[in-house]
Parts: sequence; structure tokens; C-alpha cells
Amino acid sequence: MRITTKIATMHYIDQNLLPGERILYRTKKHAIIFITPLILTGLAFYLHSLNNLALETALWWLNLAVILAWCHELLNYAMSDFAVTNKRVMMREGFIFRHANEMRLATVARVDIVQSLLGQILNYGTVSINGFGGGTDVFSLIAFPYAFQKAVQIALDKQDDKQGKEQLT
Repeated sequence: MRITTKIATMHYIDQNLLPGERILYRTKKHAIIFITPLILTGLAFYLHSLNNLALETALWWLNLAVILAWCHELLNYAMSDFAVTNKRVMMREGFIFRHANEMRLATVARVDIVQSLLGQILNYGTVSINGFGGGTDVFSLIAFPYAFQKAVQIALDKQDDKQGKEQLT
């Protein structure tokens, strides 16, 4: 007898769509979040190659730090979800400390992007969603931030066109 388990892996955004709501654009955290675990892994391999017994305890702690860093960033990556729908901008990130935000398109004043030089080269950055009420939500290390910004602008334009047509009739 074969027993299989299927775990539902539906994203936060998919679970919270309103009737008639469609996802226009979706992205995640950028893979740059794995740089710290990668550096720690390289350091661990280098120190292991030295075969120094005096480093035995330090290596044990370093290996633990490497495992924890990888687990933290893998969960952070898996649990991040950023989307633009035809009605809202939806974002969720974090595992232990979760930050979720849903902002109706009608309340979005602007989308700001901040990128470092490395962010410009590798195409990641910090996205700030500013609402008309003065609220701002900031999400860092987002993959393809300008595509996200463009998707918000296109969704806003479509919403404006729809409202304009409704006013004409």
C-alpha cells in the first residue's frame, strides 16, 4: 500500500483574491538574500580545509550558523509574495515576523524604488508603496522592482480608463 501526502502550497495572495480579481504581476524576493549564507558556507569550507584541531569548537558553531542562515533565508524566500492585481497591490513577507499589506489601487499615490549599484546590476531593490492617506509600506530586496512599479502603473491606468468609461455612460 502506497501512502502519499500532498501539502497545499497555495500562496497567500491566491488564497486572498476577491471575486473577479486577477493577478496581473507577481514577484518574489531576489536571490541576493542568499549572499550571507553563501559567504558563511564558503568560510566554513575554507576553515574545514585547514584541518586545525584548535578550530574544532569554532567550526561546530560556524556550521550551526550556516545551517540556521540557510534555513532562515530559504523560509524568507519561500514565504515572500508580492503581486499586483486588477484591484489591489498585495505583499507578504517573513515567516516568524510576518508583514502583510494589501492596498486598494485607488489609494496608491505612488511607487518609489531605491536601488544600490549592485541592485541596478542584478535587478533588485527596495519598493515603497505610498498611499494617499500618508501610509508607506517598504519592502526590501524585491526582484525586478521596476517591472513591479510598471505593473502598478498599468493597473492604475486600466482602472482610470474603466472609471472614465463608466462616467461617460
